[in-house]
Amino acid sequence: MGDVYKALADATRRIILDELLERDRQTLFELCGRLASRHGLTSSRQAVSQHLEVLEAAGLVIAAKEGRYKFHSISTAPLREITDRWPYREKAGTPMSDPRAYGTLQTIDGRPALRFELGLDYPIEQVWQAVSVPAELEQFFPGAADWTPAAGETIDAGGMSVEVTQVDAPHRLTWVFAGQPQSFELTEEGDGCQLVFTHIIDDLPAAQTATGWETYLSRLEPHLAGRPLSEERAHRPWAEIHELYAERFGVDPEPGRLWAAKHLPDQAV
Repeated sequence: MGDVYKALADATRRIILDELLERDRQTLFELCGRLASRHGLTSSRQAVSQHLEVLEAAGLVIAAKEGRYKFHSISTAPLREITDRWPYREKAGTPMSDPRAYGTLQTIDGRPALRFELGLDYPIEQVWQAVSVPAELEQFFPGAADWTPAAGETIDAGGMSVEVTQVDAPHRLTWVFAGQPQSFELTEEGDGCQLVFTHIIDDLPAAQTATGWETYLSRLEPHLAGRPLSEERAHRPWAEIHELYAERFGVDPEPGRLWAAKHLPDQAV
């Protein structure tokens, strides 16, 4: 996190981030022009390039080379680590204002299901690769299957069967794990995309299962940003999120509390 503070300490670098937030995917030449015309900063291309290198090292800027050009984009994932550590509270003693427990409990084909919607500032092709390629999926998803994936494919996942039922790249991937359908759906939205994950849970404890999925899905955006979020760190707010789900769903919180007492003793309620 120290690199983030160092990167943000410089006023010019903060302005560069402002410019990338306003207009994504800029070349070095474009950034130099906007800094000069809009802010009166006549830094040399070499100086601006050095600023970008500092921002890249901190994970605040992602550079992608396409042909002869290198395009720069802002990534706010590292800033989330700061707000997670010192979250804004509307009043002392009130719950965090960060949106949590955003999953919903629904009924699909007469069976209880969890649904999670995430807006991601990354191209749909990049997100599709993250949710479908095993080497990427295992970076944030529990028990990632070693699939192709291809419709009709069946994989053994630690003694449990995974059957891929639909593959429509880069929009839809569905499978059945231990008899329960799960899916990723991606919809393009501007330069980013909307991801929807669903899981038909049958008799699984709803609050505990929802908390588990939210915990793992919280690792997706940092993975896309190239700054992986460890499983341990992702689980830190588990107990708090679980209590929110138990209250929201109106279910008995004890199964989740017992699980946390066994697997996350530091978070026992």
